[in-house]
Amino acid sequence: MMKRRLSIGLGILAVAAAVPFVSGTPVFANLQKAGTELVNKILQPEVKLVLSAEKKVTTTNANGEPEISWEAVEGNVTVRPGDVLRYTLLSENAGDKPASELKINQPIPNQTAYVLDSARANGATLTYSIDGGQTYSTQPMLEVTQPDGTVKLEPAPADAYTHVQWDYSESLKPMASVQAVYEVAVQ
Repeated sequence: MMKRRLSIGLGILAVAAAVPFVSGTPVFANLQKAGTELVNKILQPEVKLVLSAEKKVTTTNANGEPEISWEAVEGNVTVRPGDVLRYTLLSENAGDKPASELKINQPIPNQTAYVLDSARANGATLTYSIDGGQTYSTQPMLEVTQPDGTVKLEPAPADAYTHVQWDYSESLKPMASVQAVYEVAVQ
């Protein structure tokens, strides 16, 4: 693929050398711009997303202490109210250009509730939505009417969360990947 890009660039330079001016405008400048636009179209970030899920399993060890493990959720799996699922979202830039301003939004599945403080990812700012992904905040708040009739802002409960968003401040370089995790409880 790299050889093809190089030959396109050399072809543009060869044409520019053969026809230096057309209507008073340097052809080289026009062709260089066209070549840059062509290369920009070829060199694009290509972010691939892979979502996987695991079910939390708690067992008791020989000492009578609880041990937590995670079991992959594949195919038809039965979950019951109270079960906790952990979602892992692997994002990889398989393109040739850095992916800048990368934001990954993940909805909270129906019939589940977000587990507060479970979302994490290195290098990302976490924000949450309680309005179906319309707006995001680091601490979603709800207006709650108090017994005396006044309205007070209070942190939104876990079951009000509809989306989690990871905002990566640095560009995701070609062939690099990031991993984001969050948990939900089945209702």
